[in-house]
Amino acid sequence: MSTAPRKPAAPRRDYDRRKKRGPIRKTGRPFWQKPMLLGFAVLLLGSGGGGGWWAWREGWLVEVRTRLEVVSRSVIGAITPFKLADVTVEGRDYVERSAILAALDVKPGDSLLGVDLQASRQKLEAIDWVASATVERRLPDTLYVTLKERRAVAIWQNGSEYTLIDKNGRTVRASRMPPGAEKLLLLGGPGAPEHVGELLLLLAYEPAIAKQLRAAVWVAQRRWNLVLTNDTEIWLPEEDAVAALQRMAKLEASDKLLSREFGVVDLRLPDKLYLRKRAPAGDPPPNGPV
Repeated sequence: MSTAPRKPAAPRRDYDRRKKRGPIRKTGRPFWQKPMLLGFAVLLLGSGGGGGWWAWREGWLVEVRTRLEVVSRSVIGAITPFKLADVTVEGRDYVERSAILAALDVKPGDSLLGVDLQASRQKLEAIDWVASATVERRLPDTLYVTLKERRAVAIWQNGSEYTLIDKNGRTVRASRMPPGAEKLLLLGGPGAPEHVGELLLLLAYEPAIAKQLRAAVWVAQRRWNLVLTNDTEIWLPEEDAVAALQRMAKLEASDKLLSREFGVVDLRLPDKLYLRKRAPAGDPPPNGPV
């Protein structure tokens, strides 16, 4: 029994071997649930045309941008490996640490890369006692602050309060009095700090008298009384105080007035000299004229 030859099967094509695909599944959150992308789209839409300007004026876009900045800082803080762990301060003698931290406005865990170094420096230099400051990042986790503090040249006594004065007459307040404060020049009288620069220049003309100076009183907002370490007072004139002090230095060299029994040397008149003897022990000192 003869049979016809079998017809060879057609070769299978590639698409016949593909499996049937299942339904397409969506992955990730919808666009409107992604705050960063949504905010970016809002910014693009809001920045163009009159509608964007209206939204900006109404404050809505400002609010969106603020929220985006908060989200961005949170994301950066979550992914950054450089988180703040320590604040190191060099050059601090009198400024309170709490004042430094308040100026920096940072806390442990903040992003070290997110600290505005320029703004931090400016805030530190706004502290009374700070003359200059630098702020650096020390990776991986430290903010390094270097301070140059103001130096006091005198102490101003205003009633029962004492305030430190720098060479420019600026009043500076510290958490504690500096070492050796008892050796600083004591100032008295309303308005004395504003004129301390003039006083220092005046004393530079006669350093021998300056070495004996213990206090200086600004009298009636117009002139100085100098008090030496032996309690002798030198009353200087309102005008041409330099010439009067030089005159005093010559008299001291020739007659040793400052080492004698005189308690007051009155130089207020250019052509006259008034001397007042020291009050006996136990007697109250007389009130000097202004």
